[in-house]
Amino acid sequence: MAEEGNHRRRYSLHASGEILEAIRRIQRRAKREGRGDRVLSALAQIEERLERDPQNLGEPLYRLSALRLDVRTCVIRPLVVDFAIHEDNALVFIKSVRLMTELT
Repeated sequence: MAEEGNHRRRYSLHASGEILEAIRRIQRRAKREGRGDRVLSALAQIEERLERDPQNLGEPLYRLSALRLDVRTCVIRPLVVDFAIHEDNALVFIKSVRLMTELT
């Protein structure tokens, strides 16, 4: 586990190939819809916050006690991300990423 200069640990992000492909599809769709820059910005913000302080991002959904995971959801427009934080190790698992519907 890596330490930063201010002694706060950074979390390691993990996502399956399926999640990474979903992110690529979302970006392609958002680009076609004229929202590509907003999606890229939201992804960067989410990544930064998940690496630095995932416990204070979004809202808790449930706990998987046997796996020692807390599952949370967050919205940083135009994305919704569900993720799990390991209670003992600095690990974050991205469970899903969705593009919000554009309201007109």
